[in-house]
Amino acid sequence: MAKINHANYMMQLGKYKFSVSTAAYQKIQFNTQYRWKTLDTQTDQATPVQQFVGVGKQELEIEGTIFPQLVKDGLKQLDKMRAEAAKGEPLTLTYVEESGKSSPSVGRVLDKWVITDINETRTLFLNDGIPREIQFMMKLSRYDGNEGAK
Repeated sequence: MAKINHANYMMQLGKYKFSVSTAAYQKIQFNTQYRWKTLDTQTDQATPVQQFVGVGKQELEIEGTIFPQLVKDGLKQLDKMRAEAAKGEPLTLTYVEESGKSSPSVGRVLDKWVITDINETRTLFLNDGIPREIQFMMKLSRYDGNEGAK
């Protein structure tokens, strides 16, 4: 694990950094599928035999809120996320695992991921149409490096 002193971000995907000063997330949801194959074979019991064939699809959902008037480039944060997605390539995902006065921040690398969806909801509009709040949700899928299967 690489050590990062005084990390100023929560998580980084490619070059995009999620932080309180850009786009802070409030919820992260990991989903992992596990693959089992049902085998047609005679058994003493009424249930079929199942065999584990490996880890399946791994997905990550990130949800957060941006307050455009309070963060740097507030209205452009989703554009920056979309620019990373539009690269059309797997991105390295890292996040800060520990942080505090007594221990330095420690970064953890979660391998390569691809952005599959970005959703944006703008609310609480000012007179000029600028939102005071932007909620976002980004879906990622783990990249296994197998070009032929994608």
